[in-house]
Amino acid sequence: MDESLANLKMKTYLYLILLTSLTCCLMPQVSVGQEAENEVLPAKLAIIAIGPKPAREFGNRNGAKKSSGSVLLPPNPGEIPPRRLYLERDEKEDGEENTELESIQVTFNSPSHFVEVPANRMLIFKRRGDDEFRKYVTVKPLVAGSKHIILLRPSGKGGQRWVSAPFQYRINLLNEALANKRLVVMNLSRRSITSIVHEDKKVITAGGFLAYEAIDGLKLHRVSAFYGREKKVIYHTAVKLNKEATHLLLYVFYDANPNTNDGRTVGLFKASVDRSSEKDD
Repeated sequence: MDESLANLKMKTYLYLILLTSLTCCLMPQVSVGQEAENEVLPAKLAIIAIGPKPAREFGNRNGAKKSSGSVLLPPNPGEIPPRRLYLERDEKEDGEENTELESIQVTFNSPSHFVEVPANRMLIFKRRGDDEFRKYVTVKPLVAGSKHIILLRPSGKGGQRWVSAPFQYRINLLNEALANKRLVVMNLSRRSITSIVHEDKKVITAGGFLAYEAIDGLKLHRVSAFYGREKKVIYHTAVKLNKEATHLLLYVFYDANPNTNDGRTVGLFKASVDRSSEKDD
């Protein structure tokens, strides 16, 4: 009787050890699985400002113009976009939520690199003033895993063109409508632009865009664009559009200052963008 009781206690003891071991082994796996399920991929974006380049003037440090020892003066702050914007991020520290500002580069008429930003939430970008940060650009929520280019265009005029919140245009690089496209031509100027790709000639009105696929068997694609009665040429060249590549060639027209744009009132921003979501440009 005592031997049977002892055996029963031993079996119960071994069962409890086995059950405890299994529980300990399974707990980390459940935790990792839950974390993976709850993890939200970030979105990626690049912010690019496009607009007229300001005329540069000579003067000296005290503001006098064209005197002896004059130097090339920097543009006034309102004539160019801010070089950096600051993204509001909500961070938790010791159980308390704090709002941090992350510095994001803004390029002017030139390509930029992509940065990761939170998905599925409104993105508020601020610019630095003399003594405070103020709201400048608000981007609507981006889908997790998406990749966007945010184009900014000035809303003001003259020396104040970049003071107020700019107009904003968003390009979703992973949009299914662009999946097979290799060239996008967008017109953000006020002029109508004639675009030619190979033998395809079309007019792009203000605010419009065209997207082109690579032509089978054609290594180099002839592309050109012009505007106005004088047919002022914006570009006339040949480009290689690889049908299998992940890169997208982007041409964007904008209103330009003819004094700083070789006499043309339409400027051109162009970039080759990698649409791959695995790596940044």
